[in-house]
Amino acid sequence: MTGHAIGDVVLRGEGLRKAYVGLVAVDDVSFHVRRGEILGLVGPNGAGKTTLVDLITGIQRSDAGTLTLDGEGLVGPTAVRARRGLSRTFQHPHLALELTVRENLLVGAAAQRFPSWWRMTAGVVTDGIRHRRQEQERVLRIAQELGVPGLDEPCANLSLGEQRLVEVARALTQDPLVMLLDEPFAGADADSIAGIIDAIRQVQARGHAVILVDHNVDLLTSLADRVMLLAQGRQVFEGAPADCLASPEMQRVYFGTSQEEAA
Repeated sequence: MTGHAIGDVVLRGEGLRKAYVGLVAVDDVSFHVRRGEILGLVGPNGAGKTTLVDLITGIQRSDAGTLTLDGEGLVGPTAVRARRGLSRTFQHPHLALELTVRENLLVGAAAQRFPSWWRMTAGVVTDGIRHRRQEQERVLRIAQELGVPGLDEPCANLSLGEQRLVEVARALTQDPLVMLLDEPFAGADADSIAGIIDAIRQVQARGHAVILVDHNVDLLTSLADRVMLLAQGRQVFEGAPADCLASPEMQRVYFGTSQEEAA
């Protein structure tokens, strides 16, 4: 924790559930995250972390439960939820590798104004100079603040860690209420991890809420204000990072030991 100001609850989930044939991926999970807060999601592979993020962003539909964003019900497809104030990154970067860093960021900045990707494509071609100038200025400002390298470099030429930083910046160009970062450090080298950490801190300092998923427990708990531990789709612990690390639930489901065995 960093002593920063944390505001009111901006995103809340109640009783979320998602089941497939023979598998309950998310089982009665409830959570909340506040403005300026980082909520860390931890748990072993198959715990339901990415599925929960998919339910929040509308990539998958929940079988039960409710979501509210900024006090109002959150429903509809991904594009609608993005316009309401959700943005995310993915386990594997979703960038147009043939486009430059600048062009990828401009796509993110323009997406906020359009209800679907095909309308955005048409709109970017036909909209006025004023929108383009505003979005270009926003992209340049965010890139400078987050230390995004090589604006005119094709994303295909970037390292995986640099691509992940571009994804964080692109999500921020949409000025979201909540950013959902799914394993933003995976495969990144030490320099890129440091850059992504700085970017997340800046996102938080702006007052955005962040939901952070990552397998690097030490790194995640050093960033998060609260941690929620998932196991087999269920929420088994929620609280301060240090309390989570010391909990018997963490020892059992994440490290495969009990406190007695670890002693």
